[in-house]
Amino acid sequence: MKKIEAFLNSGLYIAIIFLITFVSWTMYEDTLPYDFNLYLMIGVFFLIVINTLILISFKNTMYIVPVLISFLFIINKSDMTFDTVAALGFPITAFSIFLIGPIVHIIRFKPEFKKGLFFFGFMLIAISYLIPLVYIPFDIRSVPVSLTATLYLAVYLFMSSTMKSNLNYLFKIMMFANLLLTFEVFFYLYQGYLLHPELDIYHRIFVGWGRNLGWANINDMCFYIALTFPSYLYFIFKKPNTYLLWLLMILPTAAVILSKSRGGIIGYAVVIVGVVLFFLWKGNKKHLTHGLLALLVAALLSYLGREVFYLWYDELILSLGDNLNDFSSNRLYIYENAWKIFLDYPLFGGGWISINSFPFNGRIFMFHSTIFQALAAMGLFGLFALIVHYTQILKYMLKHPTLEKYLFLIGYLASQVHGLIDNVQYSVPYSVLIVLILAMFETSEKQSSFNTIDERYHLIHN
Repeated sequence: MKKIEAFLNSGLYIAIIFLITFVSWTMYEDTLPYDFNLYLMIGVFFLIVINTLILISFKNTMYIVPVLISFLFIINKSDMTFDTVAALGFPITAFSIFLIGPIVHIIRFKPEFKKGLFFFGFMLIAISYLIPLVYIPFDIRSVPVSLTATLYLAVYLFMSSTMKSNLNYLFKIMMFANLLLTFEVFFYLYQGYLLHPELDIYHRIFVGWGRNLGWANINDMCFYIALTFPSYLYFIFKKPNTYLLWLLMILPTAAVILSKSRGGIIGYAVVIVGVVLFFLWKGNKKHLTHGLLALLVAALLSYLGREVFYLWYDELILSLGDNLNDFSSNRLYIYENAWKIFLDYPLFGGGWISINSFPFNGRIFMFHSTIFQALAAMGLFGLFALIVHYTQILKYMLKHPTLEKYLFLIGYLASQVHGLIDNVQYSVPYSVLIVLILAMFETSEKQSSFNTIDERYHLIHN
């Protein structure tokens, strides 16, 4: 059992889990008579089996975190709607089987559940999701989406009460997750390259197969990549002689540029600025030397592929439209409607399906802004809950700051900047990610692997 646990604690295990996720996700075409791809379903159930075996075998639930994150990024059915999920047996069956693991774990190990440091903020958000159900017209679609924040709270309570985490493990997960997301973007671009042989190479890689990648829009990829991008710095500081990690950082940067996401570029620019400033502030000469070399390589690659930037510029000019609303992809109109809903339900909001003036196509519509989403769906109480949540995070991260906390904040703030113009804070994968990351920070047995010498971070050698 100790050998198994040593393997579960390794980067190899994390890499294998995300490799299974990536391969399963690439199977995006339905295999009749199924409404999902057969190999995707096999991948999902295989991960559920792994998750269940770990939960029933080990008291420490840290080892299921890579699997939980994999579930967020594995679904690839781009035409999936609320109605199809409700009608299909696969998602319901998979979730039902998934619950066996936590139930058996609780029965066997009898964990003592306790309120963690972030419990109050998550609880307020959960309540803000639920209150509109009391007075809005009943719609079955509003029930499951309003319960999601209760699920976040339950996951937080379970993980923070049953996990003894390791921040080194957390940053391994974040780096491999970043690579997973990066390669999902590249696969998306590669499909466009295959599907459109009539176009030149640059137009082909921009096409993809559609903006929806199954579990999210292509824009969403960018803020998840931004959130996890600073994880590379953690290992660069651990191994300052490395060159590979610097070169790997070019991959997610290229993925964001090729995504053509204007909001993604904004958020990613914030994380790049944050990373550079952090190196200048806390890095040593070796970091700066290697960083300069990586920058030169990136500049050379950018020059060789400069046609991409010309196309980017052309796309930007075309997207300007006739007015600011066109340039914002109809966001100003969305915000205007969100504000009207807020004025109708100022205290607790109009709920998650309040914007019926928009075509749903079976999906739950969101308002492309963290602030407007909170005000329209959850009112002033929802905004208050969000502020409490933010305050708890910032208070924890800035109290006795460490390299690990700074790196999380860089990615977190970059994703929140993106959230001013996109669906970030309240999207399901993002919420679950934040729950897991915060639970791991809170339960880590070692708060940092670094100390400061002359205001610069250095690895603590045991």
